[in-house]
Amino acid sequence: MADTYIFKVVVAGAGGVGKTALIQRYCTGTFAEDHKMTIGAAFSMKQVELDTGEHVKMQLWDFAGEERFRFVLGDYCKGASGAIVCYDITDYDTFQQIPEWLRIIRTAAGMVPIVLVGTKYDLPGHEVDLPTADKYADDAKLIMNVWCSSKLEINIEPIFSAIAKWLIYFVKNPSMHPSSK
Repeated sequence: MADTYIFKVVVAGAGGVGKTALIQRYCTGTFAEDHKMTIGAAFSMKQVELDTGEHVKMQLWDFAGEERFRFVLGDYCKGASGAIVCYDITDYDTFQQIPEWLRIIRTAAGMVPIVLVGTKYDLPGHEVDLPTADKYADDAKLIMNVWCSSKLEINIEPIFSAIAKWLIYFVKNPSMHPSSK
């Protein structure tokens, strides 16, 4: 039997970017048009078997994006194995907030692997283009940038499979972990 891994993954980003919708789509396969604002943090869990045969239990911590809750986020980041930082590709202001989210996560959790996720791909009026986001992810030493749509279920599974596979890789190859650089 393959090993089973348990990873705490924080999901952060500005309020309203679709973090809760992303997690809900991944964990339950459903999408709701209206979400209530997350207060502090919410917790979800999903167990999966990867195409590699490895089993992963993802503990997903959904952080409130509003400014008034950010003071508690560092505590929630402690012990995280990795992170997903989200921005809304139809709202450039949310993209500009990424450095603040990275600072919070890296201050509390260290140089954990982070995936950058552009949400709401299904909507018109994109204010962030893919090459800009890809370059930012590369410059910020993030694993990758992915665009997704929780509503249309585009790239949801690949986001979480990718971070799980990277986290397993770093467990098996600790000298390659971003914190060892």
